[in-house]
Amino acid sequence: MNKFKSIKKQLKFCIQSMEASSSLFVVDPERDFTRRRKYLFGNTMMNVLLLEAGSLKDELFGLFGYTLDVPSVSSFVQARDKIRPDAFCTLFKRFNEKTHAPVLHKGFRLLAIDGSVLPVSNAMQDKETTVLKQNHTDVPFSAYHINTSYDLLEHTYDDVLIQGQAQMNENGAFNHMVDGYHGPKAIFIGNRNYESFNSFVKVEKSKNKFLIRVKDIHSKTSVLRSLGPFEDKEFDVRVKRILTYKQTKEIKEHPEIYKFVPRNQRFEYFGDGPYFEFECRVVRFKISDDTYESIVTNLDEDEFSLEEIKELYRMRWGIETAYRKIKYDLDLNTLHSKKRNLIQQEIYAKLLLYNFCRRITREVEIKEKKRKYEYQLNFVRAYHIIRHFLKEKSRKIPLHIESMIAKEILPIRRNRQNQRKVKPKLPVSFNYRYD
Repeated sequence: MNKFKSIKKQLKFCIQSMEASSSLFVVDPERDFTRRRKYLFGNTMMNVLLLEAGSLKDELFGLFGYTLDVPSVSSFVQARDKIRPDAFCTLFKRFNEKTHAPVLHKGFRLLAIDGSVLPVSNAMQDKETTVLKQNHTDVPFSAYHINTSYDLLEHTYDDVLIQGQAQMNENGAFNHMVDGYHGPKAIFIGNRNYESFNSFVKVEKSKNKFLIRVKDIHSKTSVLRSLGPFEDKEFDVRVKRILTYKQTKEIKEHPEIYKFVPRNQRFEYFGDGPYFEFECRVVRFKISDDTYESIVTNLDEDEFSLEEIKELYRMRWGIETAYRKIKYDLDLNTLHSKKRNLIQQEIYAKLLLYNFCRRITREVEIKEKKRKYEYQLNFVRAYHIIRHFLKEKSRKIPLHIESMIAKEILPIRRNRQNQRKVKPKLPVSFNYRYD
């Protein structure tokens, strides 16, 4: 059995098991998908997964063929509207459980945490997604904030939390994903958006590790101002502080011992007393002649050197490129509805489809040949091949799918002087008549 067939079987199993208890995932359990019609629960979920960048009518022709029996756009939208967005979240998580194969680095999974903004139509403004741009015109801006944890070694999304832009809270999302993680030991890697004592302790209490970039020592809002002073050079030091919400004379006179945490700043771990002993490792290294990066971590010095810390944070860029692929290559920027619940469906669907493709491509080996450059798989081409065969209704899946993917390769040109300029695309809603 080829890898594609195996992964597809697992996906279908997840959908079928949810279909057997579809009343748990629909808006109206008494009516929705209770009669046998053209659109069934499982078929509708699979069709949402397979949406590409065309208009809905073109997509339906692609899914059902150019026949007189092709369902109307309105019927498809109505069928989608019966399924709650959390159904696709459940499918995403079940599929991950069935197909995940952990890849470890020194016994740890490497999980990057980050968020990305997905603009949506302003035609339907609400308190969750719509904010007013801070300018003279107060123009409304509607968007979802997609928070994810991304496995940097398996190259797949591990968890996701969707927030409306008006209610966006990246630190809260970070804490939520740490609380919800129950896999092998992990290193949570984050950028400066997750600079928080509460986040540091949250990961420590979960028996995992964190590696979070913070604002540099010259920033007035950096946590390092209360952990220093530090010399303006590279360093790798261990720091201890007693966190407290009290403001006594002793505390004010000994900043080298105490760190004041105001009551309005989230910190969950004082318990019955006003003190909490905090310890961390602070690493600072050069990235250019006059630029430094600062990292706060609980990784042991004996196990992870300064250079390894630097390399681990560099690997975090993998989640940035993954967001770019899912928006532009997997067509997430091309939305097929203005309705908020249907948009959330598409977000979960694209994340699942991305993982589906990654778990197939990671098994594909490129034949070694004498070439000028090192080569990698063309993920975009691989994705189109995989999606094409996912659409096939025939049970006869060709055995050469992985071989086809292996032929689609691109050279790796490291340290390019003239970087390719990627022009961002705005989201497009094709379903402008069916809201």
